[in-house]
Amino acid sequence: MRTTRRLPMATSRNLFVMSCAVVGLASCATEPTEVVPALTGASLQPFEPSIVQVSKGLRIDVSRGEVMVDAQVCARIGWLEQMVCAAGTREHESLLAVEVAPSLIHAALLMTGYQSGSPGKWTEKDSGVNGAIELQLDPPTGSPVDIIARWRAGDMLMEVALSDWVRAEDGDGTSRTLPRDRFVFAGSIVRANPKSLGPGEHYVADYTGSIVGLVTFGDEVIAFQEVIPDRVDVAPALWEAWTDRIPAQGTPIELVFRRRREQSLGSS
Repeated sequence: MRTTRRLPMATSRNLFVMSCAVVGLASCATEPTEVVPALTGASLQPFEPSIVQVSKGLRIDVSRGEVMVDAQVCARIGWLEQMVCAAGTREHESLLAVEVAPSLIHAALLMTGYQSGSPGKWTEKDSGVNGAIELQLDPPTGSPVDIIARWRAGDMLMEVALSDWVRAEDGDGTSRTLPRDRFVFAGSIVRANPKSLGPGEHYVADYTGSIVGLVTFGDEVIAFQEVIPDRVDVAPALWEAWTDRIPAQGTPIELVFRRRREQSLGSS
């Protein structure tokens, strides 16, 4: 697990306090006006939705079930292990990077009506047949989340599913897009601090940078439902950046987590 920068530490108590703060902010929101959903290539239309600024680079719209995060394109070529990471962590294997702490995104999702579940995991076990090893795959749980990339191209507002920027090549040489309806609010995990951090606990994604995972590291805030082991000797690289579809590196992106109108998957 490669990281180069630690973000502010969050504990389970911090998440509760941040969630309460978001509730207070949301109560000040104005009533929403009717908004025409943006389509790819649609002309920009001015509107005044009930958006609340939670922190720098982070906004919520409870009435529309959206959490919006400022991001930028960080990788346009190569194999992917993440879709979105925290700045200074996994940019070499992620499409987008954000400056907002993962724990604060978690709090914003909670207060926008999402239910957190748990990240996926995988383990190896002896099959009992000639020493063969088989995998036990435990998929992530949590509220379903649609992930949208929105950006300006001249006087146009562009909006696509973030998964449209990811592809795999089939045996006949044709490309297929990553499914867009396979992400859930897993919620990362809270662990006891190592001795180096002193007493207490921490929100793991704040240290690893895993915001939207593709490969299963087990610490993602938002997780891909299909468990993909994080070892290439177990699961060879499959998904890569679809370069021709991705804006230039450094392009500002509004990353939108949008509530999908269906029952949470595996969450209580």
